[in-house]
Amino acid sequence: MKSARRAQRAFTIIEMMISMIGSSIIIGALLYSSMQLQKSLHASETYAGLQADQHRLLDYVTRDLRRAIGVGSTQTIGGSGGAPLNGTSIAVENGTSLVVTQPGYYQSNTPNDPDYQKQLAVVAADNYVDYGTASGHAPGVRILFRKEYIATEKCVCFVRHEDDAATVIVRNADNLHLQISTSVDGCSCVVTVNFTSPFNGKTPPLVASHDQILLRNIRLD
Repeated sequence: MKSARRAQRAFTIIEMMISMIGSSIIIGALLYSSMQLQKSLHASETYAGLQADQHRLLDYVTRDLRRAIGVGSTQTIGGSGGAPLNGTSIAVENGTSLVVTQPGYYQSNTPNDPDYQKQLAVVAADNYVDYGTASGHAPGVRILFRKEYIATEKCVCFVRHEDDAATVIVRNADNLHLQISTSVDGCSCVVTVNFTSPFNGKTPPLVASHDQILLRNIRLD
């Protein structure tokens, strides 16, 4: 009888509580580790995406600067003009745009015009060589780089404006920053793109990419 009674014995309440507490601690530790792993993965994906945006913006800006005949800044999109950048630096945000003037390469800007794909001749006048006709150089093409809110994208973007066309280069660009610094003689400039932490905007820039551009065709007039 004693052995049968002993075989029917189960865990006591204290033993059950101890096992439940131990299980809760183990499960809680596993959940915490899983959450930390997910946060770390999300942060890594975010920084990788920001670095990709950083290099894409740098590529767009430096490509246009290498072909530029003028570099300046402006606060407006429409119209002409813009203050030349000679020995100064600008941050492309808060309404300030980078203005890159490129030579006109083609005889027409109208897609249906038969001369749309025909290049202009190379002419030499006013002590420099450019594209144009016998009567003089062709008007420059004005390109703007701006950081602005785009309603259709529902976020802040870096945008490239050329004539009436606008190309979104980077979306969700709140934490991305572009700075242009030119030499006094206007023959070179440094393009710097960096981003701050999306989790703590008060921290200094985390990663900076920069490129030094030789402005071979630049004109100071």
